[in-house]
Amino acid sequence: MAQVMDFHEAQTPEPASADSLFDFVGILWRRKWIALVMLVACGALGALYFFQAERVYQSSAQILLIKKEKFPVAGNDAGRGPGRYSEYGYEDTLSTHMILITSPLIVGRAVESHKLASLTSFRPENPDPADDPAPRVTRQIIAGLKASRGGEKSAPDPNVMNLSFEGTDPGDCQTVVNAVIDSYQKFLGETYQNFSAETVQLITQAKDELSRQLSEKETAYRKFRQESPLAFGGKGQEAANLHETRGAEIEKARSSLLVELARTRSLMEGVQAAIKRGANREAITLLIRNSERIGQAQRADLNPADRVEMMLLDAVLNEEDLLDAYGPDHPKVKTAQRRTAALREKFGAAPSTQNSGGADFLKVYLDALAEELKLGQQRSAELDKLFEEERRASKALMAVQHQDETIRSDLNRTQQTFDAVIKRLQEINLVKDYGGVSMQLLAEPQIGGLVKPKMAMVLALAVLAGLGLGVGMAYLVEIADRSFRSPEDVRSQLGLPVLGHIPVMSSRPKGKAAHNGDGKAEPALDPMLYTFHHPKGRPAEAYRAVRTALYFGTAQESHKVIQVTSPGPGDGKTTLAANLAVAIADSGKKVLLVDADFRRPRIGKLLGLDGTAGLGSLFAGDVELSDLVQQTAVENLWAIPCGPRPHNPADLLTSSQFKDFIEVVREKYDFVIVDSPPVLAVTDPSAIAPRVDGVLFVLRLSKHAREAALRATETIATVGGRILGLVVNGVSDRQGYGYGKYGYR
Repeated sequence: MAQVMDFHEAQTPEPASADSLFDFVGILWRRKWIALVMLVACGALGALYFFQAERVYQSSAQILLIKKEKFPVAGNDAGRGPGRYSEYGYEDTLSTHMILITSPLIVGRAVESHKLASLTSFRPENPDPADDPAPRVTRQIIAGLKASRGGEKSAPDPNVMNLSFEGTDPGDCQTVVNAVIDSYQKFLGETYQNFSAETVQLITQAKDELSRQLSEKETAYRKFRQESPLAFGGKGQEAANLHETRGAEIEKARSSLLVELARTRSLMEGVQAAIKRGANREAITLLIRNSERIGQAQRADLNPADRVEMMLLDAVLNEEDLLDAYGPDHPKVKTAQRRTAALREKFGAAPSTQNSGGADFLKVYLDALAEELKLGQQRSAELDKLFEEERRASKALMAVQHQDETIRSDLNRTQQTFDAVIKRLQEINLVKDYGGVSMQLLAEPQIGGLVKPKMAMVLALAVLAGLGLGVGMAYLVEIADRSFRSPEDVRSQLGLPVLGHIPVMSSRPKGKAAHNGDGKAEPALDPMLYTFHHPKGRPAEAYRAVRTALYFGTAQESHKVIQVTSPGPGDGKTTLAANLAVAIADSGKKVLLVDADFRRPRIGKLLGLDGTAGLGSLFAGDVELSDLVQQTAVENLWAIPCGPRPHNPADLLTSSQFKDFIEVVREKYDFVIVDSPPVLAVTDPSAIAPRVDGVLFVLRLSKHAREAALRATETIATVGGRILGLVVNGVSDRQGYGYGKYGYR
């Protein structure tokens, strides 16, 4: 038994990473035809692109830039003066030359001087006679022109520049590079000529002369300021006229005085008008004092006495308003009068309109306002006189002010000219980085060589694209595949154990005749009974592995009657049932093999039995059970063939006769194997399943095996049948499920 167990474990493969949906190598191997098709398709497209794509050629040249001489550089720093020389820092300016040679300035000159617009590469299909082709050709050349540092990438040469141009015509590429190099060489000569040492010397002399003039003018201006009657602030500030400043202050005082006079005049006219219209003199007095106190309150807070008088003023004015509105007998007027009387009684009588000398207060106040107006007018006259004097003195200094402005303007102009010269010298100092340079060709441009497209690159990209698309398509097909990929997949999808794997039987074996005890040959058993004809072969070992799995699965329970069925026709259920019965009989068990497949019976043919009477005859009542059971050529194996086919097999299998038949044979044999039709073909298996102890499913892997197996197992479970497990039939030697291919180890 231990040997059988070891073999069973060896032939049942464990789930491996190759069975996972994320195992791209396994997927690619199973769907290699998809990857091959995509690879061939992408290769063909790559080849088509290579032959149809526009050819791009490149012509290159190598240029050596040589420094001519040092430039004199003017400097203002300490320790440096006109005429001194600075070292020529060339290495940092190679980037400038690279930008310059590919700029519109150089390329535009090349297009004009060498008539590059007439080249075939730049000639439009439908030229416009009114159109200037030079700007368009310049842009096209700049787009294909490239300058880079020469030498090795790890150690570039600071004096060497590579220049290349890519175009559609090999000859035009060479012409363009030659034209750009010629234009650049002429430009360098012009630049050196324009910014020669003599030019720098002349500009430096002009700077020195301007510096001397600027110094003299600054000295003269300082002397002028010392002798001038004008007032000067800090350095750089304009001169001030003191008389003009004082005149402005006097004018400000005059304006304030005029405002005060207008206020006094309006107050005096207001009091006179109030007296004339007969207003309450006490209220006018309180109003005048309140007005004065309000003016004082802007400088200090009111004292308690002033606040009392203001309260009394409010009461008197309120009484006057109510008296005018309602008349003397109105309750509100009476209430206001009582409030005024109470304030007078508590804080004293209101200020009298008579002063201490007996004179009328309002008259005295008006006289005071009149005097105040006279004094203000006198002060205004004095301010007018002072303003006129300051204005005359200011005009006397105006000529000096104009002289100061003239001197300052001349000094500013000289300073601006000096600054412009200094700026020009700085520009020359920058231009020297590419001026004073000559060039020499190290490698002249040749006829353009093909750079795009490259066959190797196109094919490499096509192969990568083909592999990527192939893996992607294979993965999508793998996801859409409804077949089983591994035993673990079968278990997870169906929730059932896999009891064994029957390998593919490549050729039909030859059978051997059986002999009874008398030496007479009995009918030959079908060659498909591997467990009988080839007991040491791989198929026989696989059937015995299923037998072992049944033994272990039924050790604790009474599973004596086992139905063998399958989802559909051709899954190998009858072959499994016969070989399993032979394997169990070989172990010493009494086994009865019953052919309950009334649609396509084959048990009698496999075992070489007489099929004239069978299970159908029993249900018809023609024979007894003991007369139907036939001894086979295999020891311990008996069988009941189908016999005559009834017209209503489903009704017979659901009858009590079949139930009684199962109970009888259960008692007489150790195991009863019932071969039944496919579940999805007819309803017969659904009638048998509730009567037996367990159902054994046979599944042949196919493209739609998963869907069929799910439907079949659900059908058996619905009628109350108990499924013991599955046997996968037709497994190949290759590892991995998929369209009938699984590893047998």
